[in-house]
Amino acid sequence: MDERNEYWKTMYEELELQMKDMMSMTLELIENNSTEKQNIIENVTKENNRLREELEKSMLAQQENIKLNKEIRRLKLLEHKFNVTYIGKFTLKYLALKSSMKEQIKK
Repeated sequence: MDERNEYWKTMYEELELQMKDMMSMTLELIENNSTEKQNIIENVTKENNRLREELEKSMLAQQENIKLNKEIRRLKLLEHKFNVTYIGKFTLKYLALKSSMKEQIKK
């Protein structure tokens, strides 16, 4: 009976050592995983900040683009008014005549 008890005692001790090793390995894995997750979080945060900056720049550029498009539209309407109305046509012919007179004087 004593041999049997000794056998189970050694088996239990071996099992305890194995469990202790497994727990330490698990703890190491958890710690490594934690540092990896921290690195991933840092990288994602940096990327997120960069994308936010790009979005802000894009929004500012879009607002500037809208302003410029409105100005272009206003100028096109003004050009259209000059080309369509009698006063506009008269003004364009006057300017053309004036520039041709200047060229004639220069020669």
